[in-house]
Amino acid sequence: MFHHLYEKLTYSEEDWCIMQKAHDKAWELLGQPSANADRMAKTVMKLFDAGERDFKRIAAMAAHREHRLQKRAEKVLWLT
Repeated sequence: MFHHLYEKLTYSEEDWCIMQKAHDKAWELLGQPSANADRMAKTVMKLFDAGERDFKRIAAMAAHREHRLQKRAEKVLWLT
């Protein structure tokens, strides 16, 4: 049981490679890096943990989420 739990909490070298490629591609899709690299990394990891393995799909979903969050933050700043 503990071995199975340990496997779920660790990533293989291939897993890290997929997540790194997705993270890099997401920034490429956005056109510029943002101050929220940690947030983007967490989004990529959550998508990976949810079962997505296609780095391009992970990147597209993560970039879309980051874009929405950036726009929301800009709107809040504009309103204040």
